[in-house]
Amino acid sequence: MAIKKRLIDEVQEQEQIEERVEQEQQKEVKSVVKRPPVKQIISKDGAKDKQISAKVNMKMYEAFTKINNLQGISNNSAWNMLMTKYIRENKELLDDNIF
Repeated sequence: MAIKKRLIDEVQEQEQIEERVEQEQQKEVKSVVKRPPVKQIISKDGAKDKQISAKVNMKMYEAFTKINNLQGISNNSAWNMLMTKYIRENKELLDDNIF
């Protein structure tokens, strides 16, 4: 009878392990599903179809990110604000008035 209990215990333990693995896999799938596909990010009229990459000093980036977090804005929003300000300040250099 003790053998049956051990076998049942082993089966239950195995089922619990399989259930945990399945739950972890479901969590991973949910985190992937939350990310929108690129086609949803890019608008039809191309309003936000440019992406930039920059190499920056790590301390400066950390400070930039911390300031943005304290202000409740994303780094992307801050970059857009900085670019807008820069263009306003220098738009006389542009031949055509794109704004």
